[in-house]
Amino acid sequence: MRTTDLVSIICISYNHESWIEETLEGIKEQDYSFLELFVVDNGSQDETPEKIQRWVDKNSHLLSVQVELLKESQPYCQLFNQILAKAKGKYVIDLSGDDVIFPDHISVSVNELKKAPYAAFSFSDAYIIDSRNEVSTFYPRNTAGELKDEIELSNIYEVVIKRSFICAATIVFQTEILRKEGAYDQSLYYEDFDIQVRLTRKYPVIFSDHIGVLKRKHEDSMSAAQYKRYNSPMLPSTVKVCRKIQAMNLYPEENIALRSRLRYELKHALWSANFGPARELVEIGKSIGMRGLTFRFYTFWAKNSFDLSWLYELLT
Repeated sequence: MRTTDLVSIICISYNHESWIEETLEGIKEQDYSFLELFVVDNGSQDETPEKIQRWVDKNSHLLSVQVELLKESQPYCQLFNQILAKAKGKYVIDLSGDDVIFPDHISVSVNELKKAPYAAFSFSDAYIIDSRNEVSTFYPRNTAGELKDEIELSNIYEVVIKRSFICAATIVFQTEILRKEGAYDQSLYYEDFDIQVRLTRKYPVIFSDHIGVLKRKHEDSMSAAQYKRYNSPMLPSTVKVCRKIQAMNLYPEENIALRSRLRYELKHALWSANFGPARELVEIGKSIGMRGLTFRFYTFWAKNSFDLSWLYELLT
């Protein structure tokens, strides 16, 4: 294995005591051996740091491991970039401390990236497990395990603008490209929407038809706060990303995709009574020529701040 094949895994945990050991065991069980692992606990208030240290003490002879156990939490994007600066791998994975990488995910993904050296990243399918332990695949599959729909990459930039299309947990980045494009935007609360649109605007990406990761959805996960009633920590970042998209768009179809995203984000911002971000989304919509009855209704709702969030919580 050449040194250029090194994969850096940046595993950041926060209050993941129920899952962190399984996450780390998943790394140990990889059939791809040329790895370096950075395990960072971001100021957990539970037993996560102790569990990390015990695992590292037991397994550090098996792979290169660096550990940081922070006393206070740092913004996620800022913390990731700090660790990325230390990474030596040609490829890098951003792994949450509550997700699990399946044994062949890295080897299969790296093989695909070797075939496409100009691709910014590879991504794959994932199992999604919810708080009721119900499991589904990220992309719909038939009873034979085949994808129901083709993963179309020719217009991937428009697709990731329009909807959440890529499971971020499955991504394996080309480190050089990620760094060249400034890595994660440290002004944002969350990273995946922004980095996906920025990279797909400028680079090809590749899809590998395998199920590479077990992704957990639970009440303490970052995504659970996306439309938090009254005070979503994520929606202001979504607004910033939509403004970036507006600046990056070159063709009418791309603004059509942005209008679709704005309608979706507006709906949820209004229902969750996040009226500040909602009004900003309305202004972006006006600037790209959004019209129609639904948009006029959303504009009226945002202006008058009708609070129906109690009903939104019941329905979701």
